[in-house]
Amino acid sequence: MSPAAADSFANPIRAILVDDEPLMREHLRERLAAHPEVEIVGEAHGVRSAADLVAAAKPDVIFLDVQMPPDNGFNLLPRLEWVEPQPALVFVTAYDKYALKAFETHALDYLTKPVHPARLSKTIVRLQQLLADRRHAARADKKQDSPSTEASAVPLEAMDLVRLQDGGYIRMVEVRQIAAAQVDGDYTRILAAGGKVVMIKSTLSSWERKLPSSLFHKISRRLLINCKQIKDIARLDRENSQVFLNGIAEPLLLSRIELRRLKAVL
Repeated sequence: MSPAAADSFANPIRAILVDDEPLMREHLRERLAAHPEVEIVGEAHGVRSAADLVAAAKPDVIFLDVQMPPDNGFNLLPRLEWVEPQPALVFVTAYDKYALKAFETHALDYLTKPVHPARLSKTIVRLQQLLADRRHAARADKKQDSPSTEASAVPLEAMDLVRLQDGGYIRMVEVRQIAAAQVDGDYTRILAAGGKVVMIKSTLSSWERKLPSSLFHKISRRLLINCKQIKDIARLDRENSQVFLNGIAEPLLLSRIELRRLKAVL
């Protein structure tokens, strides 16, 4: 048995099923019965009931249908931005045309109905590995952030220098030059004016504690922005906007909710 599989048996995978068709929920429930490492902790028939269920059950994974009139499964995603820990997403739908959009939302997997047992088994293996990696990272972060090893318990000031290192690339920058900190898997992307993007093995929470709240605002679970470094904001469409930062070529892509939160602090 792999370490990931053993970890899942020791820590059952908490799942919820979201589909407006009871028969399809039953179908998926029967398929998941072959995986005793998965515990179904609730079912929902739409976006609103799913959001309430996520808040109450705190699942590890959501098996999510796309077409649930009058809603769409993707409408659930903005309601999950502040959920910690973030549940993994597995889209389950009869239509493969939504696959690209699903993976653009960083979904763990995309299954088509009816769900094939062998295909579901591959999803469960990926899910086991993801959760095992998260637990390992959480233990490492807890050790790193303990009082005996925490590098800076007091927030930095705007003029303080911060060491940014990515492999052999090392740069010292003033805190005020940092434009944004963004979650990227187990890393945090640090964007600072006049230099390349730096990938640092750390949590966004640790940066939130270090950076001064007078400059940096957390507009979602994935993003801290220094409002003093914003150069321009351009709306792409109803759901997405771009934020251009001083001295950084690549703009940040913000959701509608993130933009609303950003404008509230500008």
